[in-house]
Amino acid sequence: MLLFSRLELDDDQTKAALALCDEVEDWEAFRSTARDRFILPVVYRHLRCLKPSSLPAEKLALMKQQVMALYRHNLNVIASLGEIHQQLLAPLEIPYVTFKGPSLAACYYAEPAMRFSRDIDILVPRETMAELLARALEVGYTPLDPPALTNDPSCLAFVARFHDVITVSSPAGVAVEFHARIDKSGWVYDSPSLIHRCEKTQVGNVNVSVLPTDELFVYICLHHTRHFWSRLHWLVDLDAIQRHPSFDRRRVLACAEQHGLSTTVDVCLQMAEVLGSPDFDPHVQHGVRVDKLLRLSLAAMQGNDEFERRLIDHRSSPDFAFRWQSSWGYRWRWLLMGWLRFFRPTFELYREWPLPSRWQWLYRPLRPWRAFRQRLLRHDTN
Repeated sequence: MLLFSRLELDDDQTKAALALCDEVEDWEAFRSTARDRFILPVVYRHLRCLKPSSLPAEKLALMKQQVMALYRHNLNVIASLGEIHQQLLAPLEIPYVTFKGPSLAACYYAEPAMRFSRDIDILVPRETMAELLARALEVGYTPLDPPALTNDPSCLAFVARFHDVITVSSPAGVAVEFHARIDKSGWVYDSPSLIHRCEKTQVGNVNVSVLPTDELFVYICLHHTRHFWSRLHWLVDLDAIQRHPSFDRRRVLACAEQHGLSTTVDVCLQMAEVLGSPDFDPHVQHGVRVDKLLRLSLAAMQGNDEFERRLIDHRSSPDFAFRWQSSWGYRWRWLLMGWLRFFRPTFELYREWPLPSRWQWLYRPLRPWRAFRQRLLRHDTN
């Protein structure tokens, strides 16, 4: 399946793909795997061009039906992004940048509907979050996380101050994640600078703000490595961006160095080259870092969400899967300041003791006191 996670196949890859098709014994399982790994549209396009004699016509027809359903879903997500710009962001004059998902598809795929998008990610300034959420709830968006979010000013002030990501569902049923920062710790990226660097691209009939190619490529290397490249459509993204005319390897490497992510990007570029080879052999050594990433990625691709969560539990920090990705400065900062997350208030704390905005600073000392009280109550109950 790795061979089919390329946007385009060269001659050697085409020969290898045809040879692979001759070895497929269960095309139903093949189709199911492509669907579950989010690359069924790409696989279908390759198979339609390859025309392998071993593929029954009725199996290809069934694949086409499912691909058309995915196209409709993806077009719905793309249309929802344009509506968010027109209904929420533009009227409120909120600067933003959208990344991954439908904006990536619109920029780097000749057929954007081919790229599966589960949700929409939008980075906005934290100080605009409450106003943005109030407008979204007012026009029919519903809260998903936190699910009990209301249009009360104190509630909106709380999530805007203490939540880094708030998820809502659009009237069309598309999940939308509004981010106050693009990385977990806030130490890797300066979010206002990313918004300032945005470029415009057309999505449907609307021009939306997106990350420049170099910034997007570096970010997906960070984000997808954090998730061990567990989704095959992420590999298609990696290939699609590198094939695009706007991709400049020197600019990408310079951008990676600026964010302290040179090693991460370098290893991801090596991984992409290895996985794109028609002679890929997981047992051949390519370097300690690349081999470890490959081994865990292949395991994550074949595992389920629970398996990925177990891998995530062993990450070296919220932003990095491996120690070699981060600098000594980052690791010391995490070691010295990571304990402060214990004082970060939760939405459950707000619901238990709803305070007006001016008093919400009290939640930081209240959280450890509440945790201590709950532990005492559990001890007494036992």
